[in-house]
Amino acid sequence: MSSGRILGVAVLLVVGLTVAAILIQPPAWLVLLLGSMALAVLYTVARMNSRFDPLDPRFGSCIPPINWPPRDQK
Repeated sequence: MSSGRILGVAVLLVVGLTVAAILIQPPAWLVLLLGSMALAVLYTVARMNSRFDPLDPRFGSCIPPINWPPRDQK
């Protein structure tokens, strides 16, 4: 499948689910649960397809190393 076709299927799926949610009107807890799950999947897929590494100093947002004192000295 080409990326355009995948994007089209994703858009149709989102539109279809939105229309179904408006017509059916599920309880709020179910909407929140499914929405949270959808956002978690979206975040996971985006991170898997990204080359960003927060520990790579080339990105400028590197977490500085923690300088611990030696264990035998206090």
